Order: sequence, then C-alpha cells, then structure tokens
Amino acid sequence: MCDSMIANRDRTRCGYSIFGKASDRAVNEPQPFIFVPAADHVPGTKVKTTRIEVEQVPHTYAMILSKPSWIWGAEIGINEKGVIIGNESVFSREMRTDTEALLGMDILRLCLERADTAEKAVHVLGEVLERYGQGGNCSFDGVFYYDNAFLIADAKEAWHVETADSFWAAKRIPQGSYSISNYLSINYPDLMHKDAVRNAIEKGYPVDDPFDWAKAYVDWTSVVNTSGMLRRACSFQQMNRPGNKFEVADVITALRSHNTNDEWQNGGSCVCMHAFPHFEGDLDCQTTNSMGAVLKPGDFMIFGPGMSTTCVAPFQPFWFDAYSDRQVFAYDKQEQAMNCWIHREGINRAILQGRIDLKEYKAEMHEMEKRWFAQAETVAKSDRQAFVDANAAEADAFIDKWLAIAEKTAPRLMGTAAFQAWWRVKNDALGKDRRIAY
Repeated sequence: MCDSMIANRDRTRCGYSIFGKASDRAVNEPQPFIFVPAADHVPGTKVKTTRIEVEQVPHTYAMILSKPSWIWGAEIGINEKGVIIGNESVFSREMRTDTEALLGMDILRLCLERADTAEKAVHVLGEVLERYGQGGNCSFDGVFYYDNAFLIADAKEAWHVETADSFWAAKRIPQGSYSISNYLSINYPDLMHKDAVRNAIEKGYPVDDPFDWAKAYVDWTSVVNTSGMLRRACSFQQMNRPGNKFEVADVITALRSHNTNDEWQNGGSCVCMHAFPHFEGDLDCQTTNSMGAVLKPGDFMIFGPGMSTTCVAPFQPFWFDAYSDRQVFAYDKQEQAMNCWIHREGINRAILQGRIDLKEYKAEMHEMEKRWFAQAETVAKSDRQAFVDANAAEADAFIDKWLAIAEKTAPRLMGTAAFQAWWRVKNDALGKDRRIAY
C-alpha cells in the first residue's frame, strides 16, 4: 500500500512545490532514512539490486532514501539534484508472479541514481523497466506481488507513472495538487510504452479511442483497488481544499489523515495506515515511514520522522547537506539505523497496549514540530547543522521519555482479545529478521 501527493508551486504559500509520501509496509519491517553518496563506476560493471544484476552507469547521484532494510531500493527518496520519487503498489492484468526481476523500490532507486530532472527520471524508468522487467515477492514476511506506480517531482513539475509488467504510461502534472494510491488511475497518458495499445488489443482488453490506459490495464479482481480508491479520495480532498495555500503543515496533515472513527483498529483504508487483522490481501501493513520535501531549486528542505505510524511520529526538518546522523544514517550504518527504527516502534506498540496518554503525547509532539518548522524558515545556512542536531537530540529524548512512561504504566489493552493476540505475535517477531541489503 502507499500514498504519494504533491502541492505544486501554484498551490503553495511559499511558491515552491511540496511533496509527501506515506509508505505502508509490513508492521515489523524497518524502514529508516539512509544516505547514499555519489559515486563513479568503472565502465562495464554491474550493480546487484534486490533480485537481479543490472548494468551500472558511469556516475550515480547522492540520495537520501527511506529504505526497507532488506531491499536494495527504496519506498521514497530524493537525490542531490532535487528529484523526489514515491512508489505505490498497483494491480494490473499483466502482473506476474513467476519472475525474478526489478522490484518497484529498485526501479525508484535506479531513477534517483541516474536522473537530474523529473522528466529524465520518467525516461530512465521506462528504459530499465523495458530492459529488465519487474517482478518478485515484495513482502518482508509474507508473499505479495504487485506492479508499481510512481509520483516523480522536481522544482519544475511532477509526473505520474504507472506500470503493467514491462508496459508503462506517464502523465505530466505541472500545476495544482495531485495524489496517487494503489490503483491504476491514468486515463490519457502524455507518454507511453510504444506497444501498450497493441498489446491491449491483442489480449482483448477494453480499448477506447482515445486510448484509456487505466481502463485497459486495471485488474478489478484485486481487493486492494478498493482501499486505494478510498485513500486517494481522502488525500485528494486534503490536498484540494478550496482556497488553501499549502504549507508544510498541511501536507503533514494530509499524510496523517484518517477516514475512520477508529484508526487504531480499523485503519486499513487510511492515508496514515494502522495495521490490524482483517482480511488477506492487505497483509499486515501499516505506515512504516514518511517523507516530504519543499522543492526550492538548489536548496530543498526535507522532512520526515524515521518511524512508523505517521500520526504519532514527530516530523523533523532537515536538508540534503545538513542532517543529523541520529536521523539519516550512513550507508554502512544500516544495522544501527535498523535498531533505531525498532526502538522508535516501541511507541506504536505501547499505544496499542494503552500505556501512553495519546492526547498528552500528541500535544507535546505538535508543539515541538511547530517550533522546529517555524525556526527552519529563518535558520541561516551556516547554522543548519547545529539546528538539525539539536532537533534530533530533542526528538530522541521525547521518544525515550514516553517509552519510559510506558514502562511504568499499567496496560489498558486496546481492542478484543483476538486483536491483542495478533499483536503479541507481531511483537514477539519484532527485530528478529536482521536482513540488510547494501
């Protein structure tokens, strides 16, 4: 699952586009922020992605990734040129379960490594998808196959790209607010795989004139389409409130949005997704990290929590050249990053056990965030490193304080006995899968 959104520069108070993504993955799957440095590569070498090797390029750009621990690629990422991408699972008539190829997260990383604009990232995506294909089990602790959609942006424009096996379609979104979720929704693309129409005709898919990509390729037998449509309606409403000039706080609000009266026990169709045992198909997903960015040319500010369950995760502002090593971890420090994510996940589990006063916790979190983002608007470039280090230390102290309170508080268990039994199984398994992809 997942949701990505953008308020383009014509919709924001600051005059720069603001991007956001909530990443929904398995509840026990660590997804910290990782820095990947730029690098030069010997011609003819290959790089090992999660499943397969691909041809390397002479130079790869530096990136900050929101990276599932065991996957080479990423759910969300931004590169040194200010290109940012989020991916979503989608379910097409072409989806394959019999091949090992690129995961959608691998495609995302390859695009960030190789593209200095959003439009170039679209072309890189099409090239690697057509050459190597996509496929393979994408689940941390289960079996889950899907195709992928992507929201790609830079300071100038945004693109929505959807895939169906090795076929793809892309729509340019230069203005307004926009969001995507877990179903095919591009009707009339601006760019497309050269054989997408022919393939649809040959396979007897519905083909209109003009060609409607989503109508031809969507697989309506997938139950995930329903939750994806509900979440996109929620995010689209948040991002298109009449007359609103968007700020970072508005995008964070959209990332935290719920469309249910009980997000903790019935949050499977919320942008801020909360896991619970309901039906096979959604597996056991929750929002395991989020990232956003203000795409000011040459000086973009990034924001994110580095932990799960967005509505209780403090968003911290940082920059590509100014971030704390408590917040964004070096590539060779991924085990430390994993341990940090697991430690912070204790907040989510303590809330589920009724050991944290949510009203008091959120009030303190929101006060911190409001102060951080107000200061971020005026802090001098020369003072940014000290600023983000202080914020990261404060965020860690905040998390540790509430975990200590939870330790001393008697549980008031949320939900039914079956709900708590399901979570006990997840709690017992948390941190035991130590796979890391480099």
